[in-house]
Order: sequence, then structure tokens, then C-alpha cells
Amino acid sequence: MRHLKSGRKLGMPKSHRDSMLANLATSILDKERIITTVAKAKEARSVVERLITFGKKGGLNSIRQAGKTITDKTILHKLFSDIAPAFKEREGGYTRIIKLGERKGDNALMAIIELTGRGGEEIARLRKKRKKGDSAPASAPAQAPAAKAVAEKNQSADAAPKAEKPAKAAKPAKPKAEKAKTEKPKTEAPSEVKEKKAKPKKAAEDKKE
Repeated sequence: MRHLKSGRKLGMPKSHRDSMLANLATSILDKERIITTVAKAKEARSVVERLITFGKKGGLNSIRQAGKTITDKTILHKLFSDIAPAFKEREGGYTRIIKLGERKGDNALMAIIELTGRGGEEIARLRKKRKKGDSAPASAPAQAPAAKAVAEKNQSADAAPKAEKPAKAAKPAKPKAEKAKTEKPKTEAPSEVKEKKAKPKKAAEDKKE
């Protein structure tokens, strides 16, 4: 029986549980809106509201008490200078838990825990815009100069007339070496040779007569 025993063990030892709740409280005061399980959100709510009460009291002792949980000096300064004065007229209920349903995988009940009256939804929208702005334009500027350079080159190439290639200089005609014409000795036809051979015979016959 758990008589007069408040709080949840969350399946972890006390030292682990205390450090985890301190980290959750620091994240809530920093981001002002986080998503976690319902059990952790209910445990972190008591820690955050106690810290805001210290901030409303003010003084050196309250700063030291809050400093035991919050080790980040910037968030500690934000608690005493910004968050606590905003809740000066409120006597309690500094946080709000909105249930989201079951988580896929282990079916754990999820919830949003946020500071009331601090514009948690607007902060979430701004964060999404910042993330999109950081991721998308990061690659665009790197590609823009190269794209512009290519476009300018193409425009200049289209606008400027294409330079005609200089005509190749005509090669000087090489003087053709005149071939020495060698006169071939005329060969007599065989009929003429026969006639020459026949003439001496006729001359010899005439003499005999």
C-alpha cells in the first residue's frame, strides 16, 4: 500500500528521476512548450510551478533554491526577469497539459505541457517557420550564383552574333614539274619493212634483163 506516498517512480531510481525532471523543467522554461508522456508531464508540472513560485518571491535565497534545479544561468535569469513577473497576478496554474493520444510503438499516452498565457501555439508556429527557413534556403543560395552565371552566359551567347571562323588561306599552288618528254624512236610498220626488202630483189631482176 502506498499510503502518504506521492509521486511516480517512472521506472527509474531517485537520482535518475530527479535529474530527468530537472531537465524537463529547464526545457519547459526555455521553450515554453514541449511534448512528453502524460506521466512525465504531471511530475514535471509540480517542479515547474515550484520554480515559478521562487521567481515570484525573488531575493537571493529564492535564486539559490531555484539554482539547485536549474543549472543554466541564462534560463535562471529568464525565470526571474521574464516568466515570474508575467504570473505576478496569478496565484497558481502556471502550466497546462493537453493530451495528444497514444504514441505509435509502445502506446504511451502523449501530452503537451506549456506555460499558460505565454502564446505557446504562436511560439510553436514560429519554431516551425524557423526550421523550414533554415533547412530550405540553405542549399538555394549555394546553387543560385552558379545558375545565374549559366543563365548570363546563355543570354550573352544568344545576343552576341556568332563570330565567323576566318577562312583558311588558300595554299599556293605548287608548280607542277614538267615531265621531260622523251621522244620514243618511231618503229616502222611491218608492211614498210617488207616493201624495203622487196625493192632490192626487183632492182636485181631489172639488171639481169
